[in-house]
Amino acid sequence: MEKKEKKAKYFFILFIIILWIVAIVKLYPIIKEFKEGKTALNKNDVKIKSKPKKENSKEELFFKRYVESLYSTYYDILNVSVYDYTPDDENYDPNARFYFVVIEKKLKFNSVYQLPFVAGMKTALENFKKNKNALHQYNKRTTELKKYIGKKQIENNIFKITFTEKDNFENIKIEIATYHTKIDAFSLKPPEPEVIMQNGFDFIKYHTKNNSKKTGYNNAAAVAYANRYTSNPLNMSSDISVWNPEYKTYDNDCANFVSQCIHAGGIPTTASWYPESLIWIRTGSPRYTSKGITDYMQQKNIFYETNHSAASEGGFICLTKESHVVLITSNDSITILFNGHTNDRKQVSFPYLHESEAIYLTPNN
Repeated sequence: MEKKEKKAKYFFILFIIILWIVAIVKLYPIIKEFKEGKTALNKNDVKIKSKPKKENSKEELFFKRYVESLYSTYYDILNVSVYDYTPDDENYDPNARFYFVVIEKKLKFNSVYQLPFVAGMKTALENFKKNKNALHQYNKRTTELKKYIGKKQIENNIFKITFTEKDNFENIKIEIATYHTKIDAFSLKPPEPEVIMQNGFDFIKYHTKNNSKKTGYNNAAAVAYANRYTSNPLNMSSDISVWNPEYKTYDNDCANFVSQCIHAGGIPTTASWYPESLIWIRTGSPRYTSKGITDYMQQKNIFYETNHSAASEGGFICLTKESHVVLITSNDSITILFNGHTNDRKQVSFPYLHESEAIYLTPNN
């Protein structure tokens, strides 16, 4: 009898150990993804060696007012810091100055369901109640957006100001200078809530008709990689010292960087898409006939085209006029932040560009 009790005790202990092993194996991928996502979010803060403009300086006061004019509909502005910026690829205009501006802000919404994009998705879902794929996408995107509620967000911008009168911030021309083309800085202003709601509706409507096989892509891992291997240098286009030394670098490194991020997110290389291949290092912009990452990822159904509000972090954007690509590192459905190479950028806000100027690609997962 005593031997049976001991044997039963050993079997019970062994059973508990097996249960623990199974639990660890099951939970490991979830814990890993959480840590990677946490790393990505912690690295949003930009470490800048330079000192910002003094508090209440004319530059700081101007940009605080300007940021409020851009974002006050959707965000509480917590802080604005202004730094001098010196581009090394610019033909200098004696009447122009550049500024690197760090914005700390928080969504005004207390619940994810108050976001216009989510409201638009919900309306569409009510119209297509029996569509399982639409429901899956609604739940997935809503879960992604929950983390932005109540959280301080940090975004960066590079502004070019052309003065009509030296250092007088009246009657100025203000542009964003986050990549080579300079465009009106007011393009950063989010659209009206009705437009964002329509984006949500269109996103769900698309998925009622499209139910393609999903890919195993880790958004958080791609973002973590993007945050690790780029920066925001204040006096040069790029800082190659922070780029991944395991990869060859290029004068035009944007597609190379985005390919690396996607690969870090778990997409395996193929006979066509691998480091130093043409598809890996080219943008694939419709502007050119040569193949590249944009058209390749769509053909393989790894990413698909969507709208500004719907693109998830870990997706990427192709600027068609410039043949340039950047990785999306954050998107609360109102503001997209991106990272990129060639001109190094980290957690920089992306303007609202028409579909003829930008292709927004989101992971098919």
